[in-house]
Amino acid sequence: MDLPRLVHRFRGPLIGFFAAQGADPREARELAQDALAEAFLARDRFRGDPDDLNAQGAWLRGIAKNLSRVSFRDRAKQPRELPFDEVVDSSDRDPAAVALMTERRSRVLLAIDELRPAWRAVLYMHYIEGSGLAEVGALIGLSDRAVEGRLRRARAELKRILESWEVQP
Repeated sequence: MDLPRLVHRFRGPLIGFFAAQGADPREARELAQDALAEAFLARDRFRGDPDDLNAQGAWLRGIAKNLSRVSFRDRAKQPRELPFDEVVDSSDRDPAAVALMTERRSRVLLAIDELRPAWRAVLYMHYIEGSGLAEVGALIGLSDRAVEGRLRRARAELKRILESWEVQP
């Protein structure tokens, strides 16, 4: 099992998976790193084809679910940080514009939290972590088409929620 390739393919989907479970961005990155490390250390127990993306994804999904159970057990849900790597750069922008952008991002995050867990997960994996459909599908056990369908339904519901709050997406 090629660790650099595994990290390249699944780091983003794993971060998205953990973020969708309620981890803040820093914790989601750490848990993804732990899952990949566990996978590499236990690579001799992997029984699938090492070149099969879906087999790798299913195996990592099992590891991630176990880590998630342990990590989130008995943990009260706390407000999360914005899941964006870059906070709005305020050095060259109008403070009012920066405040508005920050407020919109906060509302989008709150709206994402209102989504079904399955829809929230694919949004985090695909849009926030920038993972491809194949990697997202492999990690959660769906075809590319099924992932596209979930993304479409998640976007429509997110739009509905934001419109009900009178916020432009």
